[in-house]
Amino acid sequence: MKTAAIICSVVLFAFTCVVLATDGLPTDSTYVVFNVWLLLTLILNVVVISRIGANDGRLWLQTPSTVAGGQGDANGSSPTSAFGRVVAAICNVVLLGFTGWAYVDQYPHPKEDGFVAFIVLMVLTPILSLAALVRGGAGAGPPHPQLPGQA
Repeated sequence: MKTAAIICSVVLFAFTCVVLATDGLPTDSTYVVFNVWLLLTLILNVVVISRIGANDGRLWLQTPSTVAGGQGDANGSSPTSAFGRVVAAICNVVLLGFTGWAYVDQYPHPKEDGFVAFIVLMVLTPILSLAALVRGGAGAGPPHPQLPGQA
């Protein structure tokens, strides 16, 4: 999940930069804010999600040391704070709202190549990022109990 979210964020960042380079910067101030929010949220996603450790746990099950920005573990890596994950999650929710608004505001939609792929990425990236932020590391959660007869 983390890898897919990071890949989608990087691809959407590159896609957006190509669109801005080829079509030019937006003239409407609302779309300037939307593009800045999009690019900053994608950067934040990559930084925060890549720092989520395998044992960070789900967002609502953070230990006090990770919430307070603990000292890190034995190998010197610092766990992602719950605050950073919450900020990134809020940015992704706002980005989904911006995306819905922009989709409705720009009707009728352009018949350009790549428009559908861009919209799919615009919706999929925040959803995957939210899932990765909330879920945490691959080893998150309590261990599953052993059933009798399992080794």
